[in-house]
Amino acid sequence: MKTRSNYFFFFLVVVFSCSTQPEWIPYTNEKGSFKIGFKGKPLTKTEEQYFQFGDITWTSAYIEKPDASNLGYSIKYADFPPEVITSDSLRLLHEFFVFIQQDFFKNLGQESVSTIKIIQIQNYPGREFIWKDKKTKINYTRKIFLVKNRVYLLEVKYTPEHAFNKDIDGFCDKFSLINTIDNPNPEIIPEKPLKKFEATFPGETTTKDNQQFHEFFGNVYALLEGYEVPQADSPANMNIMFAVNYLKIPGDKLKNISIEELREFARKAIIDNILSHAQGKVIYQKKISLDGNWGTEGQGIILDGKVVIHTRSYIVQDYYYQVMVMSKIGTENNKEAVDFLNSFKLKHE
Repeated sequence: MKTRSNYFFFFLVVVFSCSTQPEWIPYTNEKGSFKIGFKGKPLTKTEEQYFQFGDITWTSAYIEKPDASNLGYSIKYADFPPEVITSDSLRLLHEFFVFIQQDFFKNLGQESVSTIKIIQIQNYPGREFIWKDKKTKINYTRKIFLVKNRVYLLEVKYTPEHAFNKDIDGFCDKFSLINTIDNPNPEIIPEKPLKKFEATFPGETTTKDNQQFHEFFGNVYALLEGYEVPQADSPANMNIMFAVNYLKIPGDKLKNISIEELREFARKAIIDNILSHAQGKVIYQKKISLDGNWGTEGQGIILDGKVVIHTRSYIVQDYYYQVMVMSKIGTENNKEAVDFLNSFKLKHE
């Protein structure tokens, strides 16, 4: 169920719909222990899905008739074997939520995920995924919850120009559990980091949220601000991407790990990122500093020898920063790349 996170950037266009909408009609499923609302009477169906551990039966309620805002609404649920997953399996949750969406990961690719958020219902764990199908120009918002060993998957389908219409949350927020006791062992919700740095990017940036379970830090809320070079394949362009990835280290982790363990993690993260790519090869790694704060710098060849990734990482109190540039092989250390790395500065409060 492992997956590797790739960072891609996206633009969203806000369009507000002012047309008259149908009213929400309550829908209750006693067997599924939930209620929600639909704009009309939903269709229902059951379908089998095969996994290595056995067959799972999904029960669905859905409306595929487009309205003024969205193209369709659906909810489905299924019970998984408790020996495979439950809401108490805190270390497996994120990979499981990714695992049960292999239909999208296989057909759309990991780069189609624009947002991942950690959410909850009655203290039971969940994730929100926003998918963008560039071929069909259709977006999907999926909210997935794990209540004991039962999975609920809500989905709203819409076009990009309606990405912020109120009926996306209007549908999802109407979902509630019935006859269900609150979870006594909730997943920890990570704190969103503040932007405490400055960096001079060569163009307009976009910022991506990434909330997930991290093997070292536990649940984290990372932000990645980045700039992808337009027409990066052009011979005139030496660089491909500029980015700053940062997170606030959870307080409970800071109490239980030493500064040397943090530094070793940062050193290893640069090496592991390089070696995880096809024919990855480390060029160098060395110790650096920024305003008296410890850091490490490394370069490596990735993507079948076509790209060099140059990373500087810093640990500043309870913040962890990665400043990165990806350049074409043979053009690494060009002025634009080095100027960007040198432009990273901490804001002093």
